[in-house]
Order: sequence, then C-alpha cells, then structure tokens
Amino acid sequence: MELITKNKKGIFFISVAIVIVTLLLTSYTIYTKVQERKTIQKRIETMNSFIKSIEQDLERKLFIAGFRSLFTFENKIIETGSYISNVNSSFQEMFFNETLNGQSQTIMRGATFNDVVKDMQSLGNKISINITLTNPKANIDQIDPWNVRITLSGNFTVKDNSNLSSWNTMLVATGTVPLYYFDDPVYIINTGSLVVPKINQTIYTSFSTSSLSDHVTKQYYKASTQAPSFIDRFEGNISSSSAYGIESLVDIQNLQSKGLQIQQKSIVDYIYFSSSNPAFCHVSGMPAWFNLNNSNLAAYNATCG
Repeated sequence: MELITKNKKGIFFISVAIVIVTLLLTSYTIYTKVQERKTIQKRIETMNSFIKSIEQDLERKLFIAGFRSLFTFENKIIETGSYISNVNSSFQEMFFNETLNGQSQTIMRGATFNDVVKDMQSLGNKISINITLTNPKANIDQIDPWNVRITLSGNFTVKDNSNLSSWNTMLVATGTVPLYYFDDPVYIINTGSLVVPKINQTIYTSFSTSSLSDHVTKQYYKASTQAPSFIDRFEGNISSSSAYGIESLVDIQNLQSKGLQIQQKSIVDYIYFSSSNPAFCHVSGMPAWFNLNNSNLAAYNATCG
C-alpha cells in the first residue's frame, strides 16, 4: 500500500514537472516569436521611413536635374541662335548620359540618373538596405502654364540585408521647376538676346488702361490656350496652341531702345515674332504702337480706338 502511494506521488510530481517544462517551452517559444515579430516590425518601420525620405530626396534631385537641363538649353540657344529641336529627348540625354548633342555637360555632374542611384545606395548601405532601380524612364513636361515637371519611373527594389523584409514596386517620382527662373527663348532668338524677359506671371486678373500699361512695361505673362507653352517656346513652336500656353505683349519701345527693327502688327508675342499677321487695330487709350489682333482684344478688356 505504501509503495503504491509513493508511485502515485512520483507520477504526480513527474506530471507536474512535464506540465511546467511544457509551459516554459511554450512561453519561451511565444516570447521568441513575439520578439522576432517586434524585430521585423521595427525593421519594416525603418524601411518605410527610409523610403519616404528617399521619395522626398528624389523630388529635390529631380528639381536640380530639371533646372540644370533647362539652364543648359537656354545657354545653347544663346550660343547657337537655334531652338532645341526636342526638349524631352535632350533632357533624357542630359539626365542619363551627362551629354547634350553628344557633348559632355559638366553642369550635370551630381544630377544624373547614375548619381541619383549612387546616392540612394549609399544611404541604404548605412542602414543595411540594398536598393536597385531598373528599367528607368525620365520625362519632362508641364503640369500647368507656370511649372515644368520632371518624372522618373522604374522598377524599385528595396531589400533588407538580413532578409527580414523587402519591397518590389513601381517607383514614380516627380520634381517641379517653376518657370520664373528662366528667360523666354522666343525673345532670345528674335531679339538676339537684347530683350530677354523672364517668365513672370502677371499680377492682373483683369485689365484697365493703367494695368495693361503696367503689364506690358514689366513684361508680364498671362496664361492663354491660344499661345505656345514654355516647352513649345524652347522648341520654336510659337504658332501652336497649348493647354499650358503663356503669352506676353511685346514692348515696342523697349525694342526700339535696343536698336531693333519694329513691325506694325499685333504685339502678342507669338504673333509678333512669327510670320502670321492677323487683322489688328490700335487699342484705345494706349500708345500708337499698341496694337492687338481682333481675337485677343477681349482677353485684355481692350477696344479699338
């Protein structure tokens, strides 16, 4: 009887021990998985934060690439007296090859696609993240009359070196370059760089005699769907109309002061500097040289006089 009791007690203690060991192992397993989950979660958060910072940095880098490219195009127009035949393809050459028409452009150093990728990889290496950007495409266009947009897209892969997490997605990054930094290529070509206004948006939403005079004197621009866009102007497409068109009124007195020959026609710039010569009239209350074509009178709240 005593032996049986001792055996029962032994079995009981063994069972208790097994239960305790099982609980400890289970607890340890759960704890380990929780810790692993926390580690993975923390790494994912780090990568998310890193990707956001990369996106913001790309906006800045694309602005720089766009700005330097447009600046180079302006200088090329001044040097050659010719427009840029295709702004988008020329930008792509500058961005990917650091050349324009096959000639090296040192101004692009630090602002090319290769520089962008190297900078991203360098930042990633600091936190043990590997980055690749393949099948890249770059584009320059306009999002409105007053801004040029630079777009970079490609297959974007971000991988943690410890294989805890990874992303593989399509990257689309954009940078915006305001036009007020730049001169008007149409004036550069047609005045031999003697009269070169910057693309400054007019402060006027409607016009009177005094505001119209100020608009012309300060060489302001206004949006117009009948006019060429800024990129059109770079390419010499001054007769085309665009959803993002802009126009200025040519200050004839300014041309005369520079010794330039003047014409008697509408002073809307894309008309004045073209072979087109639609019917026009002198605008009431303005100087004798202030002529507008009939289809543009209403846009400036003007009447013939």
